[in-house]
Amino acid sequence: MSDGTNAIVAKRVNSGESADLSEITDLARAAGYEVVGTLSQSRKEDAAFHFGEGKVDELTALVAETDAAAVIVDNRLGPYQTYNIGGKLPEGVEVIDRFTLILEIFGQRANTRKAQLQVELAELRYELPRAEAKASLAKRDERPGFMGLGEYDESREQDIKNQISRIKNELDSIAEKEETRREQRRESGFDLVALAGYTNAGKSTLMRRLAEDLEVGENEDLHPDLDPTAESEDRLFTTLGTTTRRADTGTRDVLLTDTVGFVSDLPHWLVESFKSTLDSVYRADLVLLVVDASEPVEEMRDKLVTCHDTLYERNEAPIVTVLNKIDKVDADELGRKMDALQALAPNPVSVSGLTGENVGALADRIERELPDWREERLLLPMSDDTMSLVSWLYDHGNVKNEAYEGENVLVEFEARPAIVEKARAKAAEVQAGTDGEAEAEAEPDGGYQT
Repeated sequence: MSDGTNAIVAKRVNSGESADLSEITDLARAAGYEVVGTLSQSRKEDAAFHFGEGKVDELTALVAETDAAAVIVDNRLGPYQTYNIGGKLPEGVEVIDRFTLILEIFGQRANTRKAQLQVELAELRYELPRAEAKASLAKRDERPGFMGLGEYDESREQDIKNQISRIKNELDSIAEKEETRREQRRESGFDLVALAGYTNAGKSTLMRRLAEDLEVGENEDLHPDLDPTAESEDRLFTTLGTTTRRADTGTRDVLLTDTVGFVSDLPHWLVESFKSTLDSVYRADLVLLVVDASEPVEEMRDKLVTCHDTLYERNEAPIVTVLNKIDKVDADELGRKMDALQALAPNPVSVSGLTGENVGALADRIERELPDWREERLLLPMSDDTMSLVSWLYDHGNVKNEAYEGENVLVEFEARPAIVEKARAKAAEVQAGTDGEAEAEAEPDGGYQT
């Protein structure tokens, strides 16, 4: 654990650019570090140190002055650059780049088997191209616990590949079971809605607000395999795996899934490692893209671009942008932001997950944006099986009319296409059973035809 560890955060940007250290500071704090100093530089990348060597000397002095135990760099460092920076720092001071820090946070938050496997896969994919370089460095100058990964030998690269293969196989098995479960839920009449968005946008709070009118226990009975609650804390990456809860938006039965938050500048290998978690977004019927409306408009724009980039290639569902935390923004400012972001977020819904403001309008929008249901009417003979079917239709669709006409029942309803087809099949079985009974009653002595 890094709780209480003093750290310096540092960042290099290209010449002429200004460095923003706010996100890396938030990430460091999310990992449990105490940020005691900052440093930045605007210049082209140095092949040996990433920063200029003089700036690394300045960093060394800052570390000594603040008694920092770690340097967190908001850039992607190569293994040799990490080694060279570490060689100038006081002994025992750890050098952590942006992606190592993110993986550290993920590791702290991984409470399920799937999440733990995804973190391990990401760590191994990050390590693989560095294995040969680290082996060379370890031979050149033994440094205990270099990069926190110990000693290396020639077989390390193959070991990593074998581990990656093993983990991918286990994750594929988990993904198949989850896909089967998703289809079972759809066949049961549920629409699947995923909450996506930048980390700390308030997705978990909004989810609790949308689902608060249903008891957690009810969700547990329906889906004992699901974690019934989503944490809501003001910190990054509170949600690492997925959390699913049932919500009633009106006529539709909806399962809401909260997922890991996006973060800017994630490399492909990291997104790919969490493919199994992101499948709940990619394969949803509707995606709610949640954005923190209290942030500066440029920051909102950058985060919307990050989210769209992550969703673009594989997402198939319609996307509704939700501007959250409007309790922190006045109406005029919110209107200006909506106008400025119109191209990225057309026709958004503005809500406050914290206070519940406009959440009803969001529920209405969810209903409108979900895939269309089909309308159907069935005329069924009165029987116990018919009443069971009518009850099933209430559970799996929206019954608009139920009328009794002599010995028959007329049911008018709307439901997912798969539910309509299943209802037709059940109705045919009911009709066949009734016809069979009628034929049996017509036989002499009450016997059945053979």
